[in-house]
Amino acid sequence: MNYLESMADALSFIENHLTEALTVERIATSVGYSKYHFQRLFHHVTGETVGQYITKRRLTEAAKYLSLQQKSVTEAAFTYGFESHEAFTRAFAKRFGLPPSALRKTGRMPRFAMKERLQVPYLRHIQTHLIEPVPATIHHAREIVGYACDTISQKDILSNWQRLSRTVSEAESAKMPRYGVLRYPDAFGLDLSFTYLAGVESSASFAISTEGLERWRLPATNYLVFPHKGPTKNLPLTYQYIYGSWFSQSAHLLFAPYDFEYYDDHFLGVDHPDSLLYIYVPVLSEA
Repeated sequence: MNYLESMADALSFIENHLTEALTVERIATSVGYSKYHFQRLFHHVTGETVGQYITKRRLTEAAKYLSLQQKSVTEAAFTYGFESHEAFTRAFAKRFGLPPSALRKTGRMPRFAMKERLQVPYLRHIQTHLIEPVPATIHHAREIVGYACDTISQKDILSNWQRLSRTVSEAESAKMPRYGVLRYPDAFGLDLSFTYLAGVESSASFAISTEGLERWRLPATNYLVFPHKGPTKNLPLTYQYIYGSWFSQSAHLLFAPYDFEYYDDHFLGVDHPDSLLYIYVPVLSEA
């Protein structure tokens, strides 16, 4: 059994016992590792400690429990292993930015707060490709022109890219970087939602009169730039890492409800294993 299979088994064990008392020793024993070896391996593979992962998963499932089943805060706290109502409320508010009672009333989650179960394709993706950001500053605002859709459907997003390709002339297309801009709502339900614009920078030669085109403005600000290597079908795995793992352990502060994908001549096609694109995430500062 290789280490990814071992981690998959460990993650399954955690999920099957999420509402029970869990110790590192118990999880490590279930996959045949010593406590000390398992802790190091888990952190290396997932980028989190065992305790961090379990707490985030419990809080996520507790949030669903409150929202979908309308259980009391106290019942959610004890169901998911918290010692008291107060301890649960503090951990919940720190993670999600609102008390559990508010979620129970509204059913609305802050963006990128949910921690879903890690799967082997995700673990393999972050192990295969280095996904570490570099800081960048865009000094002048950019106006992006393109086609937008209120969906997370890959089919709808691809359709907008195809519409853009038909609109932009072949000569312009060869020299124009492209932008995939994601705008997020202030809060999510239990499912992710966003509006996606497939576009290019506005220019005098661009046919803005074409029906259905929209203009979006990208402000001048500071960004962290994350590379994504490989097929675009794996983009959700990179986003999962960025918002689910990297930012949860970073001092950088998100400050705007958008990010964007930047496609230049390093992008070799949607299915090419060596294709490279860049995800720009606006950040305010380091705490």
